[in-house]
Amino acid sequence: MRWRIFWIVCMVMPLLVANANEAQTSRGTYLKLMDVQKLWETEDYAQALAELREYTSRTADKPYDNAVVHRYIAHTSILAGDPAGARNALESALSMPGLPIAFTADLKLFYGQLVLADEDFDLARRTLEDWYAVAEGKKQPEHLFSLAYANYMTQHLARAEPILAEALGGTRRPKESWYRLYYQVLFERKKYRDALLVLYGMIERDLANAAYWRLLANHFVQLEDGKEALAAMAIAHQQGMMADPDDLRRMISMFGYIEIPDKAARLLQQFVADNTIPETSETLRQLGDLWLLARERSRAKEFLQRAAAVAPDGKTYELLGSIYFEDEAWRDAYDQYLRALDLGGIGDPGRVYMLAGISAYRAGMKAEARSALREARKSAAMRRQADSLLRRLEES
Repeated sequence: MRWRIFWIVCMVMPLLVANANEAQTSRGTYLKLMDVQKLWETEDYAQALAELREYTSRTADKPYDNAVVHRYIAHTSILAGDPAGARNALESALSMPGLPIAFTADLKLFYGQLVLADEDFDLARRTLEDWYAVAEGKKQPEHLFSLAYANYMTQHLARAEPILAEALGGTRRPKESWYRLYYQVLFERKKYRDALLVLYGMIERDLANAAYWRLLANHFVQLEDGKEALAAMAIAHQQGMMADPDDLRRMISMFGYIEIPDKAARLLQQFVADNTIPETSETLRQLGDLWLLARERSRAKEFLQRAAAVAPDGKTYELLGSIYFEDEAWRDAYDQYLRALDLGGIGDPGRVYMLAGISAYRAGMKAEARSALREARKSAAMRRQADSLLRRLEES
């Protein structure tokens, strides 16, 4: 927060000094403001505020002088770390009647930027729009960006777009944050091609900026273009810009998204082997899922079993049970389902009891089958099927 206040002071200070010398300010007020500036130099802000507040009573019949003094109070309050006091002082200044248009514009700009720093975005937008409407001459790009940002934060995207374009066109060295906001505005307005051109320009100016490549990949992810998203990630990875485990995980997930699970599994296995990605239960579970998607069932079972050994989890054992069930390895399926039920955390225990009962029945384990099926029939959804299989057990 403090750095934003300091930024505002630095930006608006030249306006303050210029207006202190205007002919409309009385000589007494001018001399008092010069005394206050000397107190600023010694950082005696408490004394400066005391003198300014006392002086406001002397300018009660001079609206312009009174407004200038209140603006000085606002600046001094910021320097003293009291932004709320600065807002109050500027509100008092703006309430003065008959102020010159240029001076009113300066006050609006100062007040608008101050409330923007306080994240009072709607008030900031309205105030800065007032400034924009009356300010004369060429407007500073930094001030235009403030107006555009306030519009963006209040979802006035159609208004933010041209203001940002004006800000970017008014300086030779736009800040990175300006381009990023311009990109975001264009994207949210569904001007995807224009947004992409802005993003390509950002990348061209700074090819080694990993954040831009992440943004490019995310651009295509949001447009559900998995191949282009993966291409962006792969290029960045090849250039050494996506070595963070989270980045690598996203790249692996993208291989799975575009239905190349075997490539994703091999890549993840390689990253685990060279310790680029830690071998956690989550990583092992992901490997199991990927190998299962790739129809490499033996590898899937290997990694799921390792995941379950590291961090026993009901859902992992349930998945293992399903694999063994499909492979008709009935005893193994029954064992995995039982472990899943013991650990808990599964979505539908009645269904798992039913599958355990079927597995035990087909493995010739009648007592185990009866026990599992009796638990399964406690579920209304499974009762009819469980009763049918129980009758078959009694008849056999």
